[in-house]
Amino acid sequence: MMKQPARQLKHVLHTSGALLILAAGGLLLQPLQTQLLQQELNAGLRLPVPETDKTDVLSQQLALFALGGLRTFAAEMLSVDTTNAWMQQDWPRARRRWEQITTLCPRRVNYWVRAARDMAKNAVAWVNNNEALQPHEKALLSKEYLDAAEQFLQQGIANNPGSALLWLEMAAFDEDLARRTNFTRAVENYRRALELGASPMYQRWVFYNLCRIRGREREAWELGCRLYYEDENHRSPSLRCLLVALQNKLNLPGHERFSMEQLFGSRERAKKMLRPYLHNDLRFPTTGIREVLEQLN
Repeated sequence: MMKQPARQLKHVLHTSGALLILAAGGLLLQPLQTQLLQQELNAGLRLPVPETDKTDVLSQQLALFALGGLRTFAAEMLSVDTTNAWMQQDWPRARRRWEQITTLCPRRVNYWVRAARDMAKNAVAWVNNNEALQPHEKALLSKEYLDAAEQFLQQGIANNPGSALLWLEMAAFDEDLARRTNFTRAVENYRRALELGASPMYQRWVFYNLCRIRGREREAWELGCRLYYEDENHRSPSLRCLLVALQNKLNLPGHERFSMEQLFGSRERAKKMLRPYLHNDLRFPTTGIREVLEQLN
């Protein structure tokens, strides 16, 4: 006799879990609400309740939980709806949900990262692939979603200045060639992340971005040399090829230059790495690479 109601309850919870929990579980969670509310008051963490639309039933009811202290619970319920928004390609709703979620839980770094990626990658990809939009509409919408992504990252850093992950995410946003770029800011963001304990491998990303900034070739060269000598793990094909381009661009005297054998191990390996690098689409300098290849032939 109990099996049928159990199956029905399971079905309802799966299809409209958030609203049922809010409607039926409020009284059960009241002691926990009181406890969490008191914890927030003691810690001085009375954060603002996110703005809600009068027609947005889910966020309205979850706002009551936020007022009662269950901010994390409310944020998790809203994050479920961001998945629904993604499946329906409803990016204005996804953006609104992320704004509500990050307002509820500004110290949850993962929410800021997910919000920014949702806007910068998924929303922008939808805009670019939408054949119903005119070019000027695509440009405007792409800018809007990129602005939103950047704002999520900046606000995330403002709320979590000690998070190396957020600084890395901001740096990756700034150096992404498929979107807007700010190589100077990417350098500073990677350096800040390193100061906060990010993996030393990101020193190489500092180098890569310095190489893309006109007027900072000497700084890039000095960092590249240090990385080359400091750790063999930094000796990527890109770093080796960039050192060749930089020493050409700086017009260094022979005694300051790396030889092809020193950098690549042999002339044949040098040719194998420099040929594809000559046609790189990463905005890396290629000064003198063609001439070097001619000399190696």
